[in-house]
Amino acid sequence: MKNLAKLLACTALISIANMASAETTVRMLKTWDERYPGSVVICDRYAQLLTEASGGVIVVQMSGPETIPPLEQLEPTQNGLFQVLCTYPGFHTGAATLLTGLESIRPDPERFRSSGAMEIVRETYGKLGLYAISVPLAHGYWMFLKHGLSEAGDLGGMQIRALPPQHPYITAIGGTPVVLPPPEMFSALERGVVDGAIFPAAGATGYGFPEVTNRYFDAGVTSPHVILANQAFWDGLSEDIRQTFLEQAKILEDETPRIYDKLIAEEQEKVAGAGMEQLALDDEAASKLSKAIVEGSWSFAASRDAAAAEQLRAAIEQADLLTK
Repeated sequence: MKNLAKLLACTALISIANMASAETTVRMLKTWDERYPGSVVICDRYAQLLTEASGGVIVVQMSGPETIPPLEQLEPTQNGLFQVLCTYPGFHTGAATLLTGLESIRPDPERFRSSGAMEIVRETYGKLGLYAISVPLAHGYWMFLKHGLSEAGDLGGMQIRALPPQHPYITAIGGTPVVLPPPEMFSALERGVVDGAIFPAAGATGYGFPEVTNRYFDAGVTSPHVILANQAFWDGLSEDIRQTFLEQAKILEDETPRIYDKLIAEEQEKVAGAGMEQLALDDEAASKLSKAIVEGSWSFAASRDAAAAEQLRAAIEQADLLTK
C-alpha cells in the first residue's frame, strides 16, 4: 500500500509538472493605456481570445506604456524582453515604415488577407527579428481644432500636431505639421502653441480633447494596428500553439472594423454632448486631402524599403482596397 501511495503521489506530481510545462506564458506589451479603446478591444481582446481558445494553456502577462514608453517598445520585443507587442506602426517608423501605407485603405480584413499583403508585411518585419501575427485595421482619425477652418475652408495658417507619416495630409490642406510627444500635446493645445491635432477618434473624450479643442472633422484615415512576436519566441512555439495565435488573430481582425463603427458612433455622441462642433471640408479641400492620404502614406511607406512598399501597394490596389 505504501508503495502504491508513493506511486500515486509521484504520478500526481508528474502530472502537475507536465501541466505547468504545457503552459505557454506570453509577456505581452501594449502601446496604450485604457483611455484608448484599442487598448481594450484589440490588445486585451487578443489576449482574452488566446486564453479562451487554448483552454488556459496560453497565459498572457500584459504590460503597458507605464512599463515601456510607446516610442521605445519595438527594441525590447526584438531582444525578447517582451515576446509579443500590440502597437501602432507609426510609433516605430525609425525601424519600419511599410505599414503607414495602410492608412489609405478601407478596413476590409477578409479582402486584405486574400490580397497576399501579409506575406509582404511578414517579410519586412522578419528582417527585424519579428513575426507579424496580425494587422487589425481600424478607422476613424479626426482632426481636432481649437477654432474653425480658414476663409479658404482648409487648415491655412494653422499649426497641427501630427506624427511624421501624417505630415503630407496636413500640408495638402494648408496646415503646418508639428511633431510633439504625446505627453506634450495637450498642454500645447491648451496654451495655443498648436491649433489642432490629428488623432484617433475612439477615445477622444477619455484623452480630454473636448477640454482643449471645440471642433473636429473626419480626416478619412484608417488606423492600422499590428501585433508582432519576437521571432525566436515564435519559432519556439509548437505548431498547435502557433495555429491558435493565427486563428484568433483572424477572429480579432474580423471583429475590429465593426467594433470601431460602434466606438466612433459613441464618441460622436460624447463630443456632441461636450459641445464640440463637427465640421466638413469643402469639396476641393476634401479632394486634396484624399489624394494626399493615398500618395503621402505610400511615399512615407517607401522611405525605408521602396521595393516592399511597391509590392504591398500593388497587392492593395489589386484587391481594390485603396480609399476612393
